[in-house]
Amino acid sequence: MISRFLLAAGVALGPLTLTAHEQPQALAPSPTGLESLDVDTLGMDIPDDELEAIVSAIQSARAISTAAHKLNSPRYGNHYRRDAHAKATGCVRAEFEINGDIPSRFQHSIFSEPGRSYRAWIRFSNGDMQVQPDGHGDARGMAIKVMDTGGAPIAPELPQGESANQDFIMTNTPAFFNRNIFDYAENMQHLAKMDRSAWFFSLWPPRLHPKEMWRAYQTVSSTIDTPLAEQYFSMLPYRLGKSAIKFSTRPCAGSDFTDARANTQRGDNYLTEQMAQVLDSKSACFDFLLQPRASGAAESEMPLDDGTAIWKESMSPFIPVARVYIPPQDFASEGQDAFCENISMNPWRGVGEWEPLGSLNRARRLVYHAVSDFRHRKNDTHYQEPENWCIPKPGAPCPGSQGLNIRKPRWPLPRCFDQHFRPKNGSEVNSQCGGYGMDTRSLDDTTGDARATAT
Repeated sequence: MISRFLLAAGVALGPLTLTAHEQPQALAPSPTGLESLDVDTLGMDIPDDELEAIVSAIQSARAISTAAHKLNSPRYGNHYRRDAHAKATGCVRAEFEINGDIPSRFQHSIFSEPGRSYRAWIRFSNGDMQVQPDGHGDARGMAIKVMDTGGAPIAPELPQGESANQDFIMTNTPAFFNRNIFDYAENMQHLAKMDRSAWFFSLWPPRLHPKEMWRAYQTVSSTIDTPLAEQYFSMLPYRLGKSAIKFSTRPCAGSDFTDARANTQRGDNYLTEQMAQVLDSKSACFDFLLQPRASGAAESEMPLDDGTAIWKESMSPFIPVARVYIPPQDFASEGQDAFCENISMNPWRGVGEWEPLGSLNRARRLVYHAVSDFRHRKNDTHYQEPENWCIPKPGAPCPGSQGLNIRKPRWPLPRCFDQHFRPKNGSEVNSQCGGYGMDTRSLDDTTGDARATAT
């Protein structure tokens, strides 16, 4: 029955055909270049009612993309955007370095080699389906694509690059506003009609979801000073090795964005502008954290299939396992903006002993892939999974440091001495950095020239 329903609905995930029990259907070539698959070949045990909800969510997501396109295109360009997190505030290059002291129970997937460093891309974004000013209340996203992991992909139907990548998708709220795929599918039906509140509250038919409505309010009311100062959360659980975990990124200790908070010039794109100003000469840093499900925790305390639940840190605190380093760089260019629009993220793009858990995560494997394929088809764009920091430019070489702002010090370096330094032989010391000495010299911060100063 479910197979006939799916075939009648004409639901296909680009290269992926949703048929529960029948043979794969032939499809036209897809931008991903993958062969047709049916759901059974994915190794996922999806009940028929859950699969039907996934199909509904795919159809609604496409309708949302189409409706949002009509609203966005007159001002922001005639191309289809994501059905959520439509506006990128920037895609930046980053390093993802595994801590040297990572606990052994977490040494799986890309965390299996303590001290190893990977290159990555990070897409910061606003959450809404519509492009709107950065000052509007909205969810804020951080999606990390770790490249060249060398691991075995857990979802081979997804574009992976020559050496498999891993995606970590987060928002700046610790919980979602739908419990499971059935809530999500129903909510998406209302969103496809541009009705944002009907699923949460309705007089007829009578409907009230107070907890979910509160989670939605927490999500869409968020206003921030800079994407670099937020904590981001996976919201949903995953399996790493034998551990059920959630993950998060938090600005490293000592991160200072006082200037961003004091900035009163907040135009429509101030988050992009502020981040570009910071990264022009400074770096940013996040700790990557894991929150393991507490041993013996009840399902009501730390559920695996309730997106609205927050795992209490009092029961299981977050543990740092890696560090995300964002070096100084230029990211606001036409080519990089196009790359940011074209890139795709999927929580099932992962390697090794890694598995997204729960019905919402099972749905995301199929829904995200379908919507990505739909978007690329509509934009007549070929999607290619990035393998390095390079954004090709016609007729130009692509060095490994492309986009980075590397400032080399003037050579030779100035000789600097502490003001309390005294040579044993009593001789005078010439300090060129404002330290001890009769002929004290200082560096001009803007030119690098040494200038004599009075002593």
